[in-house]
Amino acid sequence: MDYLARHPRSDLGFAFVGFTRDSRDEGAQWISDALRRWPDLAGVYNAGGGNSGILDALSRLRPDVFFVGHELTETSRAALKTGVADVILDQVPEAQARRALDLLLARIRLLEEEVENPPIQFNTITSVNA
Repeated sequence: MDYLARHPRSDLGFAFVGFTRDSRDEGAQWISDALRRWPDLAGVYNAGGGNSGILDALSRLRPDVFFVGHELTETSRAALKTGVADVILDQVPEAQARRALDLLLARIRLLEEEVENPPIQFNTITSVNA
């Protein structure tokens, strides 16, 4: 949204921020309503849960909408392979959980070695590397 405000284009704009409460059903309803409201919708970015509902609705209604979401699951992998999803940002939840556990164990002194805490890199997944 900030990028589009700094780099305006007459043929492209930012229209809406919606909340799906990480719900599959609310995601499906949200995207269905958005497609009715903006028939020329070009792209959707979903930062939360509910990808499965959004992707299901897009596959039925408008598979050409550019979709970016989070977390590589069987559903998002299948959507990448069929072209309904374009980019999935996988935040490597296993690495995050392991880091949290290591930091906790170090804090309560059950680990003797120091735990480094550099940022955990996320993976960008497309149809090429799904």
